[in-house]
Amino acid sequence: MKKIIKALWHGFKAVFTAIIDWVATLFGMKEETKYGRVMRRIVSAAFVAVIVFWAAAEILDFADTISWDIEDIFECSERKAFLSEELSDDLAFYDYSGDKLGYLADANGKKVLKNVFWISKPMEGDSLVCFCDGEHRGYFHMRDGQVVVPPTYDHAWVFSDGLAGVENQGRVMFLDPKGTIAFPGNFAYDEDDDGYVFHKGHCAVHDSTAIRMGLIDHTGAWTLPPVYDKVVPIDTFWFVDKDNLQGIFTFGMKEVMPLTDAHFSIRDTTFEATFADHSISTYTLQGKLIATNQIYEVEQMMYDTREVVYPTSHSEEEEEEYSDEESPYTRKAVATCQRYQAEWEWYGLLGPDGRIVTPPIYSSIEAIGKDLYLCKPVYSQGVILNSKGQRVE
Repeated sequence: MKKIIKALWHGFKAVFTAIIDWVATLFGMKEETKYGRVMRRIVSAAFVAVIVFWAAAEILDFADTISWDIEDIFECSERKAFLSEELSDDLAFYDYSGDKLGYLADANGKKVLKNVFWISKPMEGDSLVCFCDGEHRGYFHMRDGQVVVPPTYDHAWVFSDGLAGVENQGRVMFLDPKGTIAFPGNFAYDEDDDGYVFHKGHCAVHDSTAIRMGLIDHTGAWTLPPVYDKVVPIDTFWFVDKDNLQGIFTFGMKEVMPLTDAHFSIRDTTFEATFADHSISTYTLQGKLIATNQIYEVEQMMYDTREVVYPTSHSEEEEEEYSDEESPYTRKAVATCQRYQAEWEWYGLLGPDGRIVTPPIYSSIEAIGKDLYLCKPVYSQGVILNSKGQRVE
């Protein structure tokens, strides 16, 4: 074995020397002096080294291409790659129906980036795409698929307003399009946060305590101090929560609704506020009150009159037909008040004149008399009220 290795080494050395001599002769270098011989060897060796490195790179690239082609040839039909999303005129993401990682390909079908698990396009105006290799996340350019930020982060979010949030060891930092840290900051990561994305120049983040939230601008400065329990972007507004109160700001940082003991939601072109007593009010998107005590549904209630009704007797021929009516029953009548619903499954009493008698603080209301109602704040014990909303002891 040693003889074989020795023979191969001598053979390689002889071939290498012959190549050097050929290159030296090609460039007219002669061994007339010691200096000439040294320079001849240096220049020739450098030239050959360049040729060898170039050849090695071409071989590796060819081998990689061949391996991908072979992989495609033997790909099962049910796991054939399909076009998942076009990123630009020259780049598209191809995925598989199974658990195999997808890839990026250019307009000619050449694969430019493999082992892509998923991608997430940036917000309008940005060009770096967030991607996952199955374990970590990074960014590539949507024009040609060249990786700008290698997939080294456990969590990363899309580029927005020229910045992208990434998580590193429980801390959130922001990268610029070159992949460098845009500004220093000590923001704690919270998995329940609604993504670290800028909206009209502001981004919601936790402070270093991971307890309070606020808004920062492109420089990392606080534009809304971190004094809130939650800050969430909804539509074109920031919804803020603090100590069980909720308020609303526009993306331009104009206060629309001050902190209020209510839960707000957007309904088409209005805000709907549900208060602690389950009543509902409606506001314009500028914060102007439209109406209070909104009602979703009104139901008539019946009560037992205690008047027992006995079925009329029938002939023997009709007895079989009316067999279901043989048992006596209690006559029912319409109660004075109706039941209305405000927040879902929360009810109140509505008087015969259409006025609200009680707020919708009951989970169930049942008429037990013409002017008596069993009202339960929870599904267990309750109170009896009259038609004026007064408690009957």
